Amino acid sequence: MNNSNIGLDEAAEILFQEDDFLIISHMNPDGDSVGSALALWITLNSLGKKAYVTTIDPVPVKYRFLPSWEEVKEWQKVQPRDYGGVIILDSSDLRRIEPLMGIALSQKMINIDHHITNEKFGQYNHIDSEAGSVGEIIYDLLRKMQVEISKEAAVCLYTAINTDTGSFRYANTSPRTHRTAAALLELGVQPAEVTRHIYENTSREATLLIKEALSTLEFDCGGQVAHITVTREMLERTGAKEEDTEGLVNYTRNIQGVEIGIFFKEICDQKVRVGFRSQRIDVSRLAEIYGGGGHPRAAGCQLEKALPEARLEVLGSARKFLTECENLVNG
Repeated sequence: MNNSNIGLDEAAEILFQEDDFLIISHMNPDGDSVGSALALWITLNSLGKKAYVTTIDPVPVKYRFLPSWEEVKEWQKVQPRDYGGVIILDSSDLRRIEPLMGIALSQKMINIDHHITNEKFGQYNHIDSEAGSVGEIIYDLLRKMQVEISKEAAVCLYTAINTDTGSFRYANTSPRTHRTAAALLELGVQPAEVTRHIYENTSREATLLIKEALSTLEFDCGGQVAHITVTREMLERTGAKEEDTEGLVNYTRNIQGVEIGIFFKEICDQKVRVGFRSQRIDVSRLAEIYGGGGHPRAAGCQLEKALPEARLEVLGSARKFLTECENLVNG
């Protein structure tokens, strides 16, 4: 494994040369990972190639309007055989596809991502941290291949870009982002329809979970840190799904005066997933303390600890990190 960094030209060449691909989206799939994976699957199949697409967790209900979403297979059904290439999308490290790590490590891995903390674990890596989403990268890759982008693939790519930029509101939105989105609209994407499916179709259970999560809201560091929590009990009580926790962390980052927003999600007795958001501070460095990563303004990690212990430790690290950041600014 040479762990080489490749450009879009070489990535396109690999996709043309090989005929049998496994496309993997990470655990807790979001709009970017699902949309990018489906757009690539749709296009490779249109070229007469074999392609198999899988996610570690089921496709969230709100993304099941995407064309061909039902083609996403359960990871347990992935055959441990030789593939022409295993394409891993939107994963900063192999832990995000842990159940399929063994299969991936035995194959030619093509790692396509936009996280600045990506560990470049593939045999071939195309990491573009300037891209607002993996959807932007896949669009550029398909253009480089000079293949037709169908309306179906365009809807998937627009969803990927829209969701990972927070409807074009986050700092990762660039002129390139808008140019790509405009090109996809010209291919027939109806933005109002995409918006309705993703943002205006919240279930009763998800709404109840929002209510419960906000009841846990607390502040630290004189209001500069805000955090909320979702426990297993809360999910059971409301009937909400794991996927309904997506985006809850943003309620913390949007509060006036908050520098670091934190979301604690209890996975089991000794496992907690933590999300970080910020308007100005590089929270990927905070996530890296616990072996996580992500983007400067949006990152996450996982702790193998009980919720009270994990929360206490992470808040302590956040206080220290915030003080260090302030010292750098004032120093």
